[in-house]
Amino acid sequence: MDYSLSWLHEPDVEDALPDLITGMIRDIRLILVHPDLGNAAKLAAITEAVDQFAPPPGPLANGTQLTGLQAAASIVALLARNAGPATLLFEELAHEQIHIELTGRADRLLTSAECYELHAPQGTSGHYRSGALRTLASGLLVAEVTSLVLPWRLPEHAREALGIPNLGEALPPPSTVPFGKALAEFGVRREPLGARLVRDSMTTGGHVSVESSALMWLDDVPVALAGERVTAQFCCRAVSRLTHPAGQSQPGQAPLPSRRQERALHAVGDSR
Repeated sequence: MDYSLSWLHEPDVEDALPDLITGMIRDIRLILVHPDLGNAAKLAAITEAVDQFAPPPGPLANGTQLTGLQAAASIVALLARNAGPATLLFEELAHEQIHIELTGRADRLLTSAECYELHAPQGTSGHYRSGALRTLASGLLVAEVTSLVLPWRLPEHAREALGIPNLGEALPPPSTVPFGKALAEFGVRREPLGARLVRDSMTTGGHVSVESSALMWLDDVPVALAGERVTAQFCCRAVSRLTHPAGQSQPGQAPLPSRRQERALHAVGDSR
């Protein structure tokens, strides 16, 4: 059976292979130890994970879908190594300002795993935000995002910009400021926890998006867990801008070759 592996040999994808393989191994290990999955369900889930790399013959083997896979793989590589706020990276790739449209926010107890990641005692409560990152000028949906924040670890100015109350206070009006942008001036650092490919269902086109997660730090203190699901449309637009100088929206701005993506990423992460 002719599975579509040729895209993995593209120069731009080769740089992302270690991150892609690491993500797949992590997914398979989680599947194998899942207490609620039987052997048949585990096999089906592992097959789905592997098919992200080698889609079987059919609609996903056409040129458009393979281009989408390459684009998503490039974004996986960037997010898996990104030391700065993801929103600043997305703005650099989009050449547009990005805001958040909040869809939910509430205080809730952290799980045991979240307490461990955030170095917080059991029974700790945090503030959970969910929403959509969207470009201001074009209105493109960039990513669905979440953040679980420990408000008392944030500078007061950042907390107010985010519209996060202290525990027990009433909710202020919703903010349009993404978490990473509000913390950028304070030197927030992003510790990537993983990035992987995710294929949409065939009924919605089988497009490939990117899921990533990270632990956010201020100095040596963890302040939030963040997650992103980057849309297939944004992946394609971002990679097009990286690889085609004509896609640059600002005259006189030098194109960013794909071989320099990681260095550009660190430059974004170090900006204040």
